[in-house]
Amino acid sequence: MKRLLFISIFAIMAMCATASAQEPVYCIDGVLCTLDIVKQRANEIESIMVVNDRETLSNYEKLWKMNDNALTSVICITTKANEVQEEEWLVVDEMPKFMGGDLNTFRMWVMQNVRYPEEAVSKRLEGHVIVSFCVGKDGYIDENKILVLSSPDKLLSDEVERVLKSSPQWTPGKQKGELAIVKFTLPVNFKVVKDLEVVTPDE
Repeated sequence: MKRLLFISIFAIMAMCATASAQEPVYCIDGVLCTLDIVKQRANEIESIMVVNDRETLSNYEKLWKMNDNALTSVICITTKANEVQEEEWLVVDEMPKFMGGDLNTFRMWVMQNVRYPEEAVSKRLEGHVIVSFCVGKDGYIDENKILVLSSPDKLLSDEVERVLKSSPQWTPGKQKGELAIVKFTLPVNFKVVKDLEVVTPDE
């Protein structure tokens, strides 16, 4: 096992050396991460790929809200668990639609339905909750694939999860004419301003 871990890390470092002169960017199963996280999950790695074609990099820049031409390469890592599951897309030919709109429409719906937990307000808990979720081929958010990537406190992330699980049906996405599972990342900001509590989806 230790030998396999060493080989995986060595392969990643070798790719980084040839991918770009800039600081490398990593993602695991489509989610941005640091090299430290990659090292921690090295035994889960199924495959490693360097993405450097401009069209794909442009899609990643839009997905991760980066400036144009911010990326020169991305080290894409697929885990064993994700490999055996049905493919989850980050970008497809026809992206899922929510109430006739896009992810921004869903952001507004989340903002209208999230309620600042009273206990969180009394404790003045605030900050960013970042979650990823998948819109399935049936148009519904898969409750089993809601993942909290970052949260100041469980009270806040639990509330965001509650709202995601109550989401109305989307129009599912399609890739090459076939229904596809599409993964999104959504940041939600909780902030206490004097006696008011404010919940906003981050831009």
